[in-house]
Amino acid sequence: MGRAPRSPAISRAVRILEFLAAEAAPKSVSAVSRATGLPKTSVHGICLALADERMVSRGVDGTFWLGPRIAELAASTWNTERSLRFGLLIPTRSNEYYTTMLDAAEMDVRAAGGELHVLQSNENSDRQREQWMELLDRGVDVLLVDAVDSNAFGDLLELSKRRNVPVLAIGSRMNGVDGSVSSDNTQAGLLAGHLLAARLRGEGDVAIIDGLRKNANADRVAGFKEAVRDYPGLRVVAREHGRNDNTASGRSVAEGVFAAHEDIVGIFAVCDPIAFGVSDYLGDRGASVPIVSVDGRARAVEQITGAGPIIGTAAQDPVRIIRTALGMAMDLAHGKQPAQGAFLIPVRLVTADNAEGYAPWG
Repeated sequence: MGRAPRSPAISRAVRILEFLAAEAAPKSVSAVSRATGLPKTSVHGICLALADERMVSRGVDGTFWLGPRIAELAASTWNTERSLRFGLLIPTRSNEYYTTMLDAAEMDVRAAGGELHVLQSNENSDRQREQWMELLDRGVDVLLVDAVDSNAFGDLLELSKRRNVPVLAIGSRMNGVDGSVSSDNTQAGLLAGHLLAARLRGEGDVAIIDGLRKNANADRVAGFKEAVRDYPGLRVVAREHGRNDNTASGRSVAEGVFAAHEDIVGIFAVCDPIAFGVSDYLGDRGASVPIVSVDGRARAVEQITGAGPIIGTAAQDPVRIIRTALGMAMDLAHGKQPAQGAFLIPVRLVTADNAEGYAPWG
């Protein structure tokens, strides 16, 4: 008696998974279709079905990559005497970016049978140093860090290496780590800069309202400045740092910037919370100055589609960042080097023209 015929749908799904597993970067439906020889409509339908089962993940830009369920299934075969202990250092729990990230992290680590130890520093670098030591003393197997200050932890990285605890940077780059996962923050600044320049028709004085001194913010500013170089009539007349990446800081810095530069016609804020502070300040003054930012939060989209001064935000994907980082962390904890040391997650510029098709977080 002959073998029963294979299910075509399962065979197609396996081909797609094998292709995504061999690729270091997320792939579009068109790329998957070309590589597998499958019709785009079939690829799209199968990828959506796999995403429902968390076998693949879908980005805000419509690309796909291997999902957390793959890592969970692989983890179930590991012969370990105890569950993995993940340490996660974040600047704050009061930021929706981190609460969105934590929801995904807690679900994935729980499904894999691990432990997740999360500490917040309230955006205080000294406190984050103490918490780094605390997690090492707790005996975590791997440490994920979104640094308050990207350049403040060189000695702790050395200590972590001596204790054989791999360290992953998430959200912002750090030198000396075992791997990093972040948004493409330079791309975010570029997209925001070109949008603001187009709105201003390449003319006028603009200001940059910065926040914490971490590489994510520095990369966004670098991208914005690179975009502005294409428009000789645009002049960056101020770049001011706030104490935090929050609304109160954005409002405080905006007050000083506009007091010193009355002719500013556009603002780049390094994150949405800072942009909200600038927006609130402008609203109190009855002023209308366009703002571009980075994040992709629901409140920013409300302003973009309404009458608010925020005209665009380069959307991050905090769920994709943490799930990619956890996959790398599992590999590192078991002595396996990831396929690439640094992952840059693409961002998507959200404007009034495309906001309807974007699902915001926060």
